[in-house]
Formats: sequence, C-alpha cells, structure tokens
Amino acid sequence: MIGAANAKSPRDERILSAALLLLLAVVWLEPAGSGLAEPDETRYAEIPREMLAAGDLLVPRLNGVPYFEKPPLLYWLNAASLRSFGQTPWAARLPTRCASLGTTLLVILAAARRMGRRGGLSAGILFLASPMGFLFSRANLTDGLLTFFFTATVLAGNAAVRGREAGHHWKLAAAAAGAGAAGAFLSKGLIGLVLPGLILLLWCLATGRFVHFIPTFLFSSALPVFLGLSVPWFLLVESRHPGFLQFFFVQEHFQRFATTAAKRPGPIFYFVPVFLLGFLPGLPFFFSAVKRFRGARREDEDLLFLLLWFAVVFVFFSLSRSKLPPYLFPAIPAAAALSARGIPVPEGGSRRLWSIQAILATALVLGILAHPGLRASMAKLHLGTILIPTLAGLLAGSWIAAVLARRGTALALAAVAAGWASLLAGVALGWPKLPQAKFTAELAAAAQSAAVPRGAPIVAYRDYVNGISWELKSPIPVAAYRGELEPEFEEHSAVREALFWSDETFWASWGSRPLVALVRTKDLSTFARAVPAARIVRQAEGHAIVANFSD
Repeated sequence: MIGAANAKSPRDERILSAALLLLLAVVWLEPAGSGLAEPDETRYAEIPREMLAAGDLLVPRLNGVPYFEKPPLLYWLNAASLRSFGQTPWAARLPTRCASLGTTLLVILAAARRMGRRGGLSAGILFLASPMGFLFSRANLTDGLLTFFFTATVLAGNAAVRGREAGHHWKLAAAAAGAGAAGAFLSKGLIGLVLPGLILLLWCLATGRFVHFIPTFLFSSALPVFLGLSVPWFLLVESRHPGFLQFFFVQEHFQRFATTAAKRPGPIFYFVPVFLLGFLPGLPFFFSAVKRFRGARREDEDLLFLLLWFAVVFVFFSLSRSKLPPYLFPAIPAAAALSARGIPVPEGGSRRLWSIQAILATALVLGILAHPGLRASMAKLHLGTILIPTLAGLLAGSWIAAVLARRGTALALAAVAAGWASLLAGVALGWPKLPQAKFTAELAAAAQSAAVPRGAPIVAYRDYVNGISWELKSPIPVAAYRGELEPEFEEHSAVREALFWSDETFWASWGSRPLVALVRTKDLSTFARAVPAARIVRQAEGHAIVANFSD
C-alpha cells in the first residue's frame, strides 16, 4: 500500500500542476479591447503615466497635481512597466499579475510546509480558482501588491520566530519580514505594517512565544530594514510638500477607517457575502478545516496561525467605517491554505464536501441565469455565446469532481479547477464587450475629434474621469469640481488656475470661445438651456461629451 501511494504521488502532482497552470493562464488572459475599469484601474495607470511625463518619480500626480492618498510602490512598478512595454492596459496590469504569481508561490510554499507538495499545489489552486483570487490578481489595484507583501511578511515573520526559538536560521527571515512589511507599507500604508504585526503578535501570545516577539522584530535586522526601505520617501515628500504627513496618516488612515469620511460605509456583516461569493469554490473545505480546529493546542499551531491571519483581516475591515470588497484580499491566501487542510483524506474518502461544492456552483449558475438584470445584459451585449458555454463548463467540472472524488482528490480538484477556469475565462473574454471596458476610450475619442479641428480645450464640468486623461495622455481642466483631486498640494498657482476652473470661469469661456466638455448625463438639461446650447457629441455610462459649436 505504501509503495502504491508513493507511485501515485508523482502522478497526482503532475495533475495538480497542470490544473494550476491552467488557472494561471486564465489570470494572464487579456483579449483585445480589455480596457481599464473606471475609476480605480484608470487612476493607477494615469498617475504613473503623469509621473513619467513630468520626469518626477518622487511625487505622484493625478490630473496634473500631486496625489497623496496612496504610497508610491504600485506607481513606480507601473511606471517601469509602461516605459518598458508602452502605455497600454496590459502594461498597466503587469505588476499586479506578477504580484499575484508571487502570492500564489508563497501560498504553495506555506501549505507545502505542513502538507507536502500536493497540499501546496491544492492551496494554490484554491487561491486562483476563487473569484476574488482571480479578479484581484489581474486588476490594476493596490490590493494585489499589498497582498503579496502582506503574505511575505507574515510567513517570514512566522519563520523568524520559529527559527529564533530553535536557535538557528532566523536573522535572514527577520530581515525578509522587515522588507515585506516595507513593501506592504509602500503599497497601501499602515495596514501593511499593523495587521501583519497584530497577526504575529496574537500567534506568539497564543503559542507561548511572546518572549521571542520583541527581540525578533524590534531588536534585529527587521526594524532597520523596514525603516531604511520605507521612511525615505515619506521624508522627501514632506520636505517638498509640508503637510503631506498629516494628510496621509491622519486623513487617509485614521479618518478613513474610523469615520465615514471616505463615504464607503457598510454593515458589520458587509464582508460575509463578499467572502462567501468571492471564495465560493473553497468554502466547503474552508469550513471543514475550521471545524477541525479544537483550540490552540501545540499540534494545531499552524492551523491556528492561518485562522488568526484570516480572522484579523476579516474582523478589522468589518469594524472599519470604510469598506470595499478588495480590502478582504489579504485574507484570501490564508483562506486558501486553510482550505487545503480541509480537503478530505485519505484517498477515496467522503464525497460529501465535493458534492457541496458542486451544489454551490450550481446555485451560482442558476442565480446568474435567473437574475433579470444579468439576463438583460447578456441579451443586450450578446454575451450568451461566451457565458453559456463557460457556465456549462463550471457545472460540468464541479459535478465531475464529485464523481471523481472516490478515485482521488487530485483528479477531483483538477476538475474543480477546470470548471472554474471555464467560468473565469468567460469573464475575461466577456470584459471587452462591457461598456465599462470601453466607454472612456469612446468618450475621449469623441472629445478629441470634436476639439482638435476648432482648437477647443476639453474641460470636465462638475466631474472628473481618470480614463479621459489616460486616453488623451494629458491632464484636462476641471470646472466647479475637486473630488479626490488635491490642488492644495500644487505649489504653482499658475498650474492650479489652468487646471481648476471656477463655475464662473467655465461659463464665461462657454459663451466666448469654442469649448468641449465632459459632463454628467444628469447635467445635460443645464447645457440644453445654455447660450449657446450644447450639442451632444457622444453619451456613455452616465457621461456625455458636449460642444458649444455646430458639427
């Protein structure tokens, strides 16, 4: 029996490796026309584009003025990608995809430490097969980069504490934890330092290792590495823009999470449906692993570590007054590693969990097909030829997994991976057909075609769309609007005046010279009554391009 199991292991590893590569291929799938989504993807592409255009990689800029809501690491990486591969959506998403590849490898290594290579590959599959793992591994957002460094920090920190306890091989791990924390901090701020630190602290307390916590992280290479990598940028920016540190740490951290200033509230259970839908393929195995946990016994310390990792992220953002689905992403690597622990063993074990995952997949498919809005969109955008086969692939893979479970978990998990790869490929292939993928390009092209012959400026009225600047490769004036733009940090008054118009300045220009404006659809009635009356050049997604001259 032992010989048969050993002979089977290489075959299973090959099957799981093939399934993992299939999911990676889907993550990297980028059909023509896959435009950047507004507002976040376009913002994190436009900022590095403007940094390159200004020849200034120290100060991030959005629409021509400094932008300090986020640290610079994603901007730097995106700037390098845009410079190397051109100013395209694919280049803007490349650093996030590379970070996702790194996170997947870390998840595999973390799970393999306890469960061997098969367990590691299983965790990697569950990470990439989950809708959250897929979407935030390919979108141009700070969350993908944060999750990579977050994962590296907690895993290196765990290894450093264990190594110090054993008396060997801990200093390099401590330095790696400091470097990871610096990367997380430069990706999204204090949460990249505080949350990994809290996870490691709670784990040390729960396993009787608190005596090692302070010397491992405060009296070792971890602290100077962190400070050396993360602090210089903040000091340099503060020297050029006094008040930056107060804005960044007080307004963009404490006020954002402790108050409703960011206008992203949600109930305390906000992340429950986000997790249930975002990690649906792994849910049965996740809850199976949680059920196995029986307190913080010494033999369960790896499971405890993963549970704390997941719980700290989940609880922190549930209590936060600012909530968005990507905030939960740093918890998904822990959920994937936990779920790998919950896959039924030994071979030929119970099919119950595999049947539950098939039922959940079926419920999702039926929900998509029954939703009136989704059905109308599928018909209007002619998405049926893409989504119907991919939904069928999800059903087939999920139920085949339930059938194959008694023959081996590797075959069953590979079937699950194939089923979800089918659905996720449908999402990637369908994205170019959605209005969100192309409306900024269409509006920018319409504005440019109207403005160029008359030499008219293009002005955004009471709104700003990042993607217009991205498409035009230039900032545009905004009138009677500030939003998240930060003109107070622009030291040159001439730049502020050129880019930020008052309402009076806009209407004086409208009546005296050719002008093209980006407006919200709800403001069109105002422009219909204007003198001269506005001509609508193009409408899309709640916005319109209008001109004050005839065609």
